[in-house]
Amino acid sequence: MDWVVQARALASEAHTGQQDKAGRPYIEHVARVAAAIHDDDTAKAAAWLHDVVEDCPEYAPRLAAFPAPIRDIVTLLNRHSAADAQHYYAGIRQHPRALKVKLADIADNAHPRRLLQLPPEVANRLRGKYAAALAALGSRSASTDVPDPAAARLLSLMEAARTLVQLADEAGAGAPANCDDSPTQAQALIRVRDIVLAELEAQMTPEAFLLWSDMYVLA
Repeated sequence: MDWVVQARALASEAHTGQQDKAGRPYIEHVARVAAAIHDDDTAKAAAWLHDVVEDCPEYAPRLAAFPAPIRDIVTLLNRHSAADAQHYYAGIRQHPRALKVKLADIADNAHPRRLLQLPPEVANRLRGKYAAALAALGSRSASTDVPDPAAARLLSLMEAARTLVQLADEAGAGAPANCDDSPTQAQALIRVRDIVLAELEAQMTPEAFLLWSDMYVLA
């Protein structure tokens, strides 16, 4: 049985008629998430099914036909399977295949191409949501505590880095052209920005840091 083909067929049927926040067919998002999974048919099948239980509950009973490893990933990716966001992300983080699918999901949802199609206030709200997810999933900390204090620290560092990037860009744009002789506010901000970004990168997994950077168009 080709479970990837079966998962694609079920997802296509379940998401028929659904649209994303930009008005595009929702299955396009699901297909991109699945396409991002390589060399792992179990995770790829789960990627096709990752929103079926949550968004199409009438189709959920049909997942019983799939092998347990696929169902386990889909269950972890269903927000209703955990008591709160902290336990939800903790469960995903401890399951490598579920983590792989969730990061692919965030990568597509948070891509600048998709965010730029949305009203600015919606895009900013979603950036904050995805930053919190990356803080919970992308820390290099080995802690299994719930809540994980490393995630809260990482989210604060993300906010500091984002603010410093914006301030450094604004200061640089307004700096005089002939200010090479002495340090300027822009130069000082750039140095601080680079220090904070380096610390953020050191505390995040490479994939999570890249996703966060792309989301704020820093990469």
